[in-house]
Amino acid sequence: ISGLAGSFTQKNLQSATGGIGGGRNSYFFTMELCVVSLSFMLMSMLRSEDGKKIRADGFFHQWTPTTIIPILTNAAGGIVVGLVTKYAGS
Repeated sequence: ISGLAGSFTQKNLQSATGGIGGGRNSYFFTMELCVVSLSFMLMSMLRSEDGKKIRADGFFHQWTPTTIIPILTNAAGGIVVGLVTKYAGS
């Protein structure tokens, strides 16, 4: 499934018209994927036991400033992968 998703993403970013590289805007495409992911996460949070804990204690319960480092690194890596996929192919 991962390979199918990768090929779909590459085709989507490279074949559409518009934008500087001739394809879709990679930032906008990333945001579309985020919206879909967030909707599934919210539905899961409403039904699961973990969701009950999050609603009771808050999402950021027991987070520290060092918790943010891998989150930002992962986000930056996703944007870089999107740009590489758009401009250099797979």
